Amino acid sequence: MEKKPKTASGRVTVFAPASIGNVGPGFDVLGMAVTGRGDTVTARVTLARGVRILAITGDSRNLPLDPGKNTAGIAAAEVLRLLGVKQGVELSIHKNIPGSGMGSSAASAVAGAFAVNALFGGKLSKQDLLIPAANAESRVSGGYFLDNVGASLLGGIIVTNPFSKHTVSLGTIPGLHVVVVTPSVEVLTKKARAILPKEIPMDDFVTNMANACGMVRAVQIKDAVLFGTSIHDAVVEPHRAGLIPGFFDVKRSALSAGALGCSISGAGASVFAVADRKETAAEVGRAMQEAFLRHKATSVVTLARVDKEGARVIG
Repeated sequence: MEKKPKTASGRVTVFAPASIGNVGPGFDVLGMAVTGRGDTVTARVTLARGVRILAITGDSRNLPLDPGKNTAGIAAAEVLRLLGVKQGVELSIHKNIPGSGMGSSAASAVAGAFAVNALFGGKLSKQDLLIPAANAESRVSGGYFLDNVGASLLGGIIVTNPFSKHTVSLGTIPGLHVVVVTPSVEVLTKKARAILPKEIPMDDFVTNMANACGMVRAVQIKDAVLFGTSIHDAVVEPHRAGLIPGFFDVKRSALSAGALGCSISGAGASVFAVADRKETAAEVGRAMQEAFLRHKATSVVTLARVDKEGARVIG
């Protein structure tokens, strides 16, 4: 049974982890929450109705304080409406997700929704909060998908259905180490979706289906090797690779350093790889970073595990 968050009266601080969307062949379907990165939102009750964003700190990249243009503010307002409360909230947001491709807008949406719900007694479940958070992200990103939002909210590795708007938690793989390398290049989700083909060859479709199923099975049997070797995307990756400087060199470098699999994280520009040993993950991160430098792009390396818990109250 899901635990209801306990909060101090009038104020709560929530953490929502970063995430990897698509996870290789699982376009718009597979998501994975990762440790070490995420957004923190502190919410306070106010007498004035509505949502006000007081400040955004950290890797804010000039994000808007206007609550109608910020995913945390949009999600918070939607949860206030669902709860039917008369008070409003003030939000302070701290961003700790570099660049693009690690579910930054999704983490803000999740943290905003979860914080407001916790502030007023935690009456809504995480599944109840999924749609408000996804709606908030869609307002900003221009597309409706649940892979990042679902992973950040629920934790672990997830399967989503953007049409039925349902998300299923698969669990985690204890031996899995995750490397995410974020170059100093931003890829907008709208642009990354616009370049995708309208039709794909049947062989590529079957390849992605087989690999996505292999990843789901890998989570079920806790097999890091099967999970990593199933990360092969024949459909989306070839079209988006050109948006990321030196992508194929970065991928080759990751695999040569011992990665089990490597692909684009979300829409990019971040690239992720997985390994079954901590030492290997560190070597893979260094190799990927050096490859980006060969293509004149500095980058940030995140060495992570699968975040099991998802959004939670931390203060």
